[in-house]
Amino acid sequence: MIPAYSPEARGRSERAFETHQDRLVKELAFHGITDMNAANRYLTKVYLPTFNAEFMQSPLEDGSAFVPWKGTILMTSSANKMNGRSAPTTVSALRE
Repeated sequence: MIPAYSPEARGRSERAFETHQDRLVKELAFHGITDMNAANRYLTKVYLPTFNAEFMQSPLEDGSAFVPWKGTILMTSSANKMNGRSAPTTVSALRE
């Protein structure tokens, strides 16, 4: 996953996700695919190669866009119980 730090980047990832949700469900129904194994086969052999051929673009520059983190990340976690029911586990990262 690529983090989206700007509204524009968030919009691009949300539009892509909606595109997959909309197209994939319709294509599975069109091809009569109703079980998970057949859907996974269709996804890897037909849908993703076709989608990538249509929308994939080459990068404008060669090389990696990865920028290593120079600081320290402290991970904290907690799980709370309220009224005998478990609350969702919380994990947070603190940058120093």
